[in-house]
Amino acid sequence: MKRAYIAILSFILLLPIYHASEISTLEADGDVGYRQVGLIWSTDSATQEGTIFQIWMSNETIIETINATMHSQVIVGNTSGLIQPQIGEWYDDCTYNFGNENWIPVYRDLDGTAVVPSETIGVNCTLTGIPPEIEIHLAVLMINPSNESILSPSISSFSTSSDEEKIVIETSPYIFAIGSIALSIIILLSILRWMDYREGRTSSRFAHIYIAPAILALSVLTFYPVLYGIWLSFTNADQSHLGDQSLIGFENFFTVISTSGFFRVTGFTLLWSVVNVAAHIGFGLLLAMALNSDDLRGRSAYRTALLLPWAIPSYISVLVWRGLYEPAGALNDFLGTDLNLLSDPNGARMVVILVNIWLGIPFMMMSISGALQALPKDMYEAAEVDGINKFSKFFYLTLPNLKSALVPLSLLGFIWTFNMFNVIYLMTDGGPNLDFDGPGSTDILITYVYDVAFREGAYGVAAAWSVVIFLMLVVFSWIYMNKTNATEAVT
Repeated sequence: MKRAYIAILSFILLLPIYHASEISTLEADGDVGYRQVGLIWSTDSATQEGTIFQIWMSNETIIETINATMHSQVIVGNTSGLIQPQIGEWYDDCTYNFGNENWIPVYRDLDGTAVVPSETIGVNCTLTGIPPEIEIHLAVLMINPSNESILSPSISSFSTSSDEEKIVIETSPYIFAIGSIALSIIILLSILRWMDYREGRTSSRFAHIYIAPAILALSVLTFYPVLYGIWLSFTNADQSHLGDQSLIGFENFFTVISTSGFFRVTGFTLLWSVVNVAAHIGFGLLLAMALNSDDLRGRSAYRTALLLPWAIPSYISVLVWRGLYEPAGALNDFLGTDLNLLSDPNGARMVVILVNIWLGIPFMMMSISGALQALPKDMYEAAEVDGINKFSKFFYLTLPNLKSALVPLSLLGFIWTFNMFNVIYLMTDGGPNLDFDGPGSTDILITYVYDVAFREGAYGVAAAWSVVIFLMLVVFSWIYMNKTNATEAVT
């Protein structure tokens, strides 16, 4: 809302307090597909805290911003406590000065917006995302703390052929991909042939040919991405040189372990997974047993109603829940309060867990309901003849015979919840208390990896995180399956 408000205000050009900012430099970098345009502007006097510089772009002369698109903005504000990244860490690099030649990297707030201190005279930004091969006009709109604004003169830049992306065919990734796929196929076929030999099967050679398409699909869609991710975790790949990365050993894994908040985000991920799975199994079992009762009328209607959270696309459900918990949402309207749970770390954690519990119960309910219906009826009839009460039937008959279904379901639910991205991303985006060098209060491992990869551009480090997550789940699954004897039914 704040940005929309500022954008509306920028349409109205009032008398300025400051002198108009002037663009002194405009240049294009021809090494990328979308141009990188250098833009420098300055003011006649030192800027005050609260001033906003908005960079606007259009394919025609910019007289007012109503016909232009805002590219980015720089805020003059309090920089204490903010991160000051080095040049090259962001797609849009910006520096500032106090009227001298000493250019200083800007600060970044929680939204990634560039922030410079008061008394700033000049700002120098390298803008990305400028389309090639068309004439583009750029202008800077300066909005002072009194919401008075002035638009700098529009300046145009026209692309030349040098602005086009230079296509260089690199064969090593293709060789790696082909090699990985071929190696996966050979390994799988070798395992299958060895299993045939161990079982004494000698006439099954052609059977492997029939399943070859499935093996090929697994190799292309599953094994190759996994192998590529593992290889990427040992490289220095990032947004600045993806494609020409080099091997750096275990450096990315050391970065993962030494990350601020590593144990905190891992601990919350485990808490998030255990609490959700326990609630899914508990409530799912309770509802399944209630719906499985012969005395219950309207079971079909109840079952349909309970399936609605599962039938509605999850992103819609999550956005609805987020709206309910907003300060102006239905929850505060109903209670007559002004709670902002999503801005409080503990409140946000509680909210995301409750929403995910609500989303996951229908699946567990239907899965357990199917397992309950498969249990033999004569077992319960014999128990009634012997005078066994309902609680004893549940603890000594139902639960033991559901083990072969509950254990795999709980394992599936744990892995599923461990990597549940959309609830966290849409509800809180990992916040509150987001920082550029660590996870937010509600970040789980998978959402933090997303930030590392696509917001920080550290692809190698993100790949190392993915390998760590994969190993965590593999070890847990192996221990869990062996300790619970998941596939063994009660005899």
